[in-house]
Amino acid sequence: MMYRDSEAPIRDVLIIGGGTAGWMTAAYLAKAFGHLVKITLIESPRIQKIGVGEATTPNLQKILFDFLGIPEQEWMMEVNGSFKAAIKFVNWRKREVGAPDNYFYHAFGVLPNVNGIPLAHFWFHETLGKGEPFGYACYRQPLLLDALRSPRFMDGTPAMPSAWHFDAHLVANFLMRWATARGVQRILDEVQHVRLDSQGAIAAVETTDGLSLSADFYIDCTGFRGLLINGALGEPFFHMKDQLFCDSAVAAAIPHDDEALGIEPYTSAIAMKAGWTWKIPMLGRFGSGYVYASDFADEDEAMRDFCQLWGLQEADTNFNRIRFRTGRNRRAWVKNCASIGLSSCFLEPLESTGIYFITAAIYQLAKHFPTRAFDPMLIDQFNREIEYMYDDCRDFVQAHYFITNRDDSAFWLANKNELQLSDSMREKIAQYKAGLPVNPSLSSDNDYYGSFENEFRNFWTTGNYYSIFAGMGFLPERPYARLAYEPEQVQEAQWLFAQIKQQQKRLCAELPSTYEYLSHLHRETDSAARSPALAISHKEARS
Repeated sequence: MMYRDSEAPIRDVLIIGGGTAGWMTAAYLAKAFGHLVKITLIESPRIQKIGVGEATTPNLQKILFDFLGIPEQEWMMEVNGSFKAAIKFVNWRKREVGAPDNYFYHAFGVLPNVNGIPLAHFWFHETLGKGEPFGYACYRQPLLLDALRSPRFMDGTPAMPSAWHFDAHLVANFLMRWATARGVQRILDEVQHVRLDSQGAIAAVETTDGLSLSADFYIDCTGFRGLLINGALGEPFFHMKDQLFCDSAVAAAIPHDDEALGIEPYTSAIAMKAGWTWKIPMLGRFGSGYVYASDFADEDEAMRDFCQLWGLQEADTNFNRIRFRTGRNRRAWVKNCASIGLSSCFLEPLESTGIYFITAAIYQLAKHFPTRAFDPMLIDQFNREIEYMYDDCRDFVQAHYFITNRDDSAFWLANKNELQLSDSMREKIAQYKAGLPVNPSLSSDNDYYGSFENEFRNFWTTGNYYSIFAGMGFLPERPYARLAYEPEQVQEAQWLFAQIKQQQKRLCAELPSTYEYLSHLHRETDSAARSPALAISHKEARS
């Protein structure tokens, strides 16, 4: 087929920056367009990768790894993977001195419904928040999580929805091997200068080793530097420090005795004096970091509080110190350059949005992939999708701070009294207080496994908001009015509550522990690697 030159297909894509964002993008585009498009990735051997995104959301397998044709067990074993079936929020409610820790779960999966009405509304209609906690009444998972049960049976059959924990550096290395085996060219070098053409688009990048590299399309995965999108193209970054106060973190890997203590199949988010600490369990260790607001604590104070939490000696702890920018680019795609990952947008990892943002962006990029004409309609639609995705996630993260009743430090008081809420966040709070569904347009509430077109729209729905709000004791002012006219639906919901209890009891008795399942999975993989009959297929799986 003959094209005018400006409308011809993209032939060359140059990705600047490696890490998780760069290699996820390279692998996805290689699968989607690799037979038609030359893909090159240049990464500096000297620039340190951030690597804070070690927890994920449940759509990662479907959107990325299923698309690449890589089974869960295969990539998990390459990246020290474990499971995340929920986030456990510890001490986000006010706690009196000497009182035990309080906690609640934000469980993954579809919140059950009765004829389209989320079960959350029946829970509040029946209890007014004074009975069994929301999570334990409406989801199977919390009781199983308390018992450290695995989200998989020993044969790999799923028992509850889950995401994953992993070492982000190992993920990048695994996808680098996978992508380069399928034709992606890797260059170890560092971009020193970006040259623009007469129209203000990127013409070429020049490197430390004297290379001049040009392409039809450029993808900026250079992290917080935003070397192409913010630096060369001058696209403004919308800082949102007044909407989320945290801007720093100190992190470390901490050894763990899995056999004696078990492996938790969830991420923990532990509230602190000036922020919160994540705990991400994996085999043999857990990753942890204190995300804090530098206006309310300095680095020395943060390291001291972090070490006190885990019983560490500060002098013996190898800290990763991180400063981050919260916000997004005005436009994620400008002219012939799209930004993905930290160069595009960032939220503190309270709801594991980092890798989710990358996954969503590469899915949307493939969906809106241009010709050399760079149709403005495609670019504008991509930018609208990224903007909506980010702002919706920002609202949900804000919700964790604004409604807590903690008042024991200047940080928590500022979140209650000074946080700038978006209009959309105020509307969601009003919907919740009035007993209405929150973000009701998604076809299935909390649907991580719904249609691709809904995959990144209204991601946080009634089940998510109820998990956080009810977990913190922030309740609607009245039940959902419609239930006053639905006695048969209320009766069906009571049956459903009883079914959840039966399922909790059965699964708690039948499921292995997370430690047992992961230990078994590693033994299976090691055995396959040693078996002569399976050696070739195992090697191919790792290529």
